[in-house]
Amino acid sequence: MNNTAKPGCATQCGNITVPYPFGIGTNCSHSLSFNLTCNTSYEPPKLFLENVIIYSITDLELRIFTTFSYNCYDQNGLVDSYLSWNDFRGLNEFTFSEKNKFTVIGCDDYAWITGTEEDDFTSGCFGLCRKAPETTNGQCSGIGCCQISIRKGLSNYNITLFTLKSHSGVLSFNRCGFGFLVEERMFKFEGVRDLSSNYLDFMERIESTMPVVLDWVIKPFENCTTEVNVCKGQSSCYDVDGGGYRCRCNQGYEGNPYLHPGCQGTSVSPVIN
Repeated sequence: MNNTAKPGCATQCGNITVPYPFGIGTNCSHSLSFNLTCNTSYEPPKLFLENVIIYSITDLELRIFTTFSYNCYDQNGLVDSYLSWNDFRGLNEFTFSEKNKFTVIGCDDYAWITGTEEDDFTSGCFGLCRKAPETTNGQCSGIGCCQISIRKGLSNYNITLFTLKSHSGVLSFNRCGFGFLVEERMFKFEGVRDLSSNYLDFMERIESTMPVVLDWVIKPFENCTTEVNVCKGQSSCYDVDGGGYRCRCNQGYEGNPYLHPGCQGTSVSPVIN
């Protein structure tokens, strides 16, 4: 997508481009759901969708930074914990992509990822191991690390962590269990380093570098047959699986299909012999 904003509207927040139908500020987006905030008190500035930090925007997807659940133990049992969740039920244009993987890290841990009753989705994953040498860097196959797919179209999820024996048999190298959603192939399990990591260090690594993918659509409860004049010149409307629609430039054209004058013909430089 050509990174074009409405006239008079910002196109950048820090190093992130903001193409229409997204927008920063009053009357700069297609609708309130696409209205973003650029917080310049950070260095570099951070882009927000409500209270969620945005990683990047494309013509199909929005990437946000992940959060995670954790439980940490010592010889007396649970000493620290946090429950992770994300909820976009108030912004129906956005749903969690099936490109994400639910990930559990730990040697004595299992976790559930649960959607709303409307989503009708619950799944779980086990991270198990008896000793540190059983883990293999880069492989998330159930030994200290477990990953599973999620169903396309989730608008909300909660992650709840459990333990089998309060890490009593693995405290020497694994005090904490973690659960989080992350874009497929972005997380590489680092074996003993991840298992023995202080939860603050692990949180910094995951939350600062690991995105979650959101699919976005225009008007999630409508389709192309009901739409009028959103897709601009030399572009076409197409329905999205699960509801809603998007616009795209016709073949041989490029630009922003949501903004006047729409997509323009691509020029080809003549070949001079």
